[in-house]
Amino acid sequence: MRSPHIISTVLVVVTTLIVSCSTSVFVQANNYGGFTADLIHRDAPKSPFYDPLLTPSQRLMNTFRRSLDRANQFASASVIVSGGEYLMKISYGTPPFETQAVVNTADASTWTQCLPCTQCSQEKFPRFDPQNSSTYESVSCHSRTCDQFSSSMCTQDSSACAFFVLYGDDSNVYGELARETITLEGSAGDRVSFPDFIFGCGQGGDFPKEGSGIVGLGFQHQSLISQLNSSLNGKFSYCFGPSNDVSKPGKIGFGDNPELLGREGVVSTPLHFDFTYSLRLEAISVADTRLEYHYDTPSSTSGNIFIDSGTPYTFLPQELYSDFKAAIQREIGSQNIVVDQEHDFTLCYSSLLDSNIPNVTLHFTGADLKLNPENIFDRTSSSPVCLGFAPNDIGILGNIAQANSWVQYDLGNKIISFKPADCTK
Repeated sequence: MRSPHIISTVLVVVTTLIVSCSTSVFVQANNYGGFTADLIHRDAPKSPFYDPLLTPSQRLMNTFRRSLDRANQFASASVIVSGGEYLMKISYGTPPFETQAVVNTADASTWTQCLPCTQCSQEKFPRFDPQNSSTYESVSCHSRTCDQFSSSMCTQDSSACAFFVLYGDDSNVYGELARETITLEGSAGDRVSFPDFIFGCGQGGDFPKEGSGIVGLGFQHQSLISQLNSSLNGKFSYCFGPSNDVSKPGKIGFGDNPELLGREGVVSTPLHFDFTYSLRLEAISVADTRLEYHYDTPSSTSGNIFIDSGTPYTFLPQELYSDFKAAIQREIGSQNIVVDQEHDFTLCYSSLLDSNIPNVTLHFTGADLKLNPENIFDRTSSSPVCLGFAPNDIGILGNIAQANSWVQYDLGNKIISFKPADCTK
C-alpha cells in the first residue's frame, strides 16, 4: 500500500472567485478561445463568509490577520486555506450541480464534498451526489492517473483511487478520485463544459463550513489550468477591485484574454515555478528613492517574491520593509498618524488624501509595475487608512497591490503580465 502524499505547496491565489452555471446552450470547450467570469469577495453580502455585524475597522483588522496567518504558512512552506478572499461557483456532473469553492493558485488539487459524507464538516452548501450524474466515473486504484496525482493513494481494500489533503490550518479532506464533466459560466452568459476532469470527491474530513471545496489553479499537472491546457492555452487571469469596494470585486479570466492581447500598457516579467508562483523583484521606488531588493535566492534565475491572490497585504523582508515604511512616511509626513498597539498595524493614518500618497513602483525583471493609492494603503469607510505592506521573513505580493490591474498567468511561456484597468467595471 502506498502512503498518501500530503500536499505541502504554498497556497497562493486565489485566490477565490465565482462563476455561475445554468441550463442554456453550452459552448464546447475545444472551440472556445476564452471567457471571463464575475468574482465575489469574501466580505460582500453575496458571500457565505459575510458578517453584517462587523464594523469597517473590524473588517480591516480581520484582513490584516488573515494576511499574517497566510504569510506565516508561506514561511513554513505549508498549505493554508483561511477561507479564501474570493469564491467561485463550479458545476459538477450531468446535469450540472452547482456548488461554491475556494480557488487557490498554488493548490493544484480540485475537490468538492460529495454524498455519502457521514464525516464531512457541516458546510452551508448541499453536497454533490455522484449517483445523480450520468458522467461520473471513479478513477481506478491501479490506474496511471491514480499514480500521478500527488494527493492520491491506492489502498488494498478498495478498487477506487483514494485521495487525502492536509492543509496548514489542520483542515483536511479525504475521499475518492473521480472523473467528471465540469461546467463554468462567463460574465456574458456563455457556458463552457469540460469532460473528463479529474477531481477529488470528498467523503470525509474537517474543512471550514463556508466553502464546500477547492478549485486548484496551480502549475502542477493535476490543476484545473493544466488539465484544461488544450482548451485554455495554459492561461488564466484576474482583475481585482480595490479593497474599499467589496461590492465590485472584479473578474476572473480563463484562456486568452483580449484585454491583454497586443494592448498598450502591458508589462511582462518571467513567471517562476518554485513552491508556487513567484516573480523576481529587483527594487522598489518611492517617489525618487530607489530601494534595492537584496533578498536573493540560491539561483539568479528563480523568483524571490511569491505572488498570491489569496493574501491581501504585501510582505517584505524586515530591513527592506523598514526602509520602505520610512520612505513612505517621509513623503507623507507624520500628521494624522494613528498608533495602533492592539492590532499590530505598522503605519496608519486617521485620514489620508490620495494626492498625498507618493508614487510607488515595483521593479520586476523587465517590468515596472506602477502602484496606485489603492494598491499602497488599505482603506475602508469609517476606519483608519493603513499601509497595505507588512514585514515578514519572505516576500509576498498580495492582492491589494494587484488591484485595478489585469494579471495574466501564461504557464506555457512562463510569463506573467500586468495591464492597468478599472476592475470595478
